[in-house]
Amino acid sequence: MEDRIGMATKHQITLRFRDEYAKASKKDKGVILDRMCETLGIGRSTARRRLAAASREGSAERRRAERPCRYSDRSRQLLREVWMLMDMPCGKYLKAMLPQWLPVLRACGELDDYGGDVFDELMAMSAATVDRYLRPVRDAARPRGLASTRPAGELLRNSITIRKASDELDGLPGDVEADTVAHCGPSLRGEFCRTLTVVDFATGWTENASARNNAYRNLSLAEAVIEERLPFRIRSYDSDNGSEFINADFIAHLQAIDVEQTRSRPYRKNDQATVESRNNHVVRRHAFYYRYEPPELDLLNELWELVSIKMNLFTPSKKPIGRSCTRDGRPRRVYDRPATPWERLKRLDERDRADGGAGFILPGRRERIETILSGTNPAELVRRVHAIQDQLEDMALPRTRRLEKRLGPDMAYLDRTLARITGVRPEDHNNDTPADTD
Repeated sequence: MEDRIGMATKHQITLRFRDEYAKASKKDKGVILDRMCETLGIGRSTARRRLAAASREGSAERRRAERPCRYSDRSRQLLREVWMLMDMPCGKYLKAMLPQWLPVLRACGELDDYGGDVFDELMAMSAATVDRYLRPVRDAARPRGLASTRPAGELLRNSITIRKASDELDGLPGDVEADTVAHCGPSLRGEFCRTLTVVDFATGWTENASARNNAYRNLSLAEAVIEERLPFRIRSYDSDNGSEFINADFIAHLQAIDVEQTRSRPYRKNDQATVESRNNHVVRRHAFYYRYEPPELDLLNELWELVSIKMNLFTPSKKPIGRSCTRDGRPRRVYDRPATPWERLKRLDERDRADGGAGFILPGRRERIETILSGTNPAELVRRVHAIQDQLEDMALPRTRRLEKRLGPDMAYLDRTLARITGVRPEDHNNDTPADTD
């Protein structure tokens, strides 16, 4: 009988039995299964499977009950505006930034259109609620960049101590990691700007400066700018194996200022996880993936000066402090309370002075930073960052698009991908070419 019943008819019969099956008792469900097996000519297991699938289909068709809205439209509008003024942080960091940012934004007149109750609602939102409300307006993912690291000579590399990801540090300011990012766009040919990133492991203090290329004469200027901005003395300098860091001039410079130099293992990015993360959410987030050449160098350095203030004085971050297990035995990382790099540095400095030490903040740097902190409107700071980004985009976007059009698709990569999918080795294609018939 099953062969004489069409699929559409079977589906309708199953839907009819589904409604009765859902309301029946256990005994009646057995009777319904027998009727369904007799009607469709199928086994009981198949009947149960059809009814289960139809039940899931019916629950999907039924309209899901709307979640009651706890916060007003006005508070969600305020959330979006504050999120934009904060330069679009994630929900956990936005929640930690609100106590510092909201009083300053209100004092500077940035939020005069909103009343007090709306601010109470915003402060009551959890980080998960913030992320859920902001999900529709998140930025789309940006394309990936190119790697431009060229390994230094083996003799020089072997003279530098290796520091692994598992090596323990003392947790005090001054142990920095460094890396460069190539603003090459879609091609590594020609001259393009590089950005040097230096981040302190203990506090998260991050500084950036751009150079016209990776030559020591140019990169040393960027390094001097960063050393001048850092409010503490560098004690150790960890980099990758690139020739921009491991060369005779740079090694001599670090030795002259009494800084220990270490390097990561080749092809082990986790050895430099701290600075690698900054390459993404500091450099690429603020300077994007366009191709920048020497005419944009001054504008890039102006951008990094503003980004330094925003990231180090107004943007909190979390640091892992240990590991624990969930109730079902799975390991998880434990993080400390979100704090800005400046707050972390002050805390470590005060602790060291209380123990009889000289502290970590260099003379005159505390007063300079406190002056910047008290006289800065963070919303205006973000607007200035966006204005420079617009200028950089206007200058670099046409050049980047021309390069992409000129280069075309990467046919070698496409050939390898197709060969992998079809199970044919790339060298087999080369053997198919006809031989010369001279």
